Amino acid sequence: MATSNNFLLKDLSGQIGKQLVIKQYDGKTVVSVYPDMSKQKFTAKQRRNQAVMEAANWEAKTIMADVELRNAAQVRLNVTANKLYTALVREYFQGQKEAGE
Repeated sequence: MATSNNFLLKDLSGQIGKQLVIKQYDGKTVVSVYPDMSKQKFTAKQRRNQAVMEAANWEAKTIMADVELRNAAQVRLNVTANKLYTALVREYFQGQKEAGE
């Protein structure tokens, strides 16, 4: 992990081509290698949560793409437009939790 004072990386975060990861810690830019998760063993519960999250993201993106569904969801959930996506994911997770009980 290396820190950088490069003005091009200032206030930048994310990944570059699955090779580098750029993070911000206490006003410093940290550059590190993209993590190798190929040998990671996930538990059954983790795999189940990953599947639910994937489905929740797909559902939320589908609703966000349709103007009528988006407006109806915003009224139903009573949230601002910038918080709608997160509220849709939360709603999906709550529905899955209730279905599992």
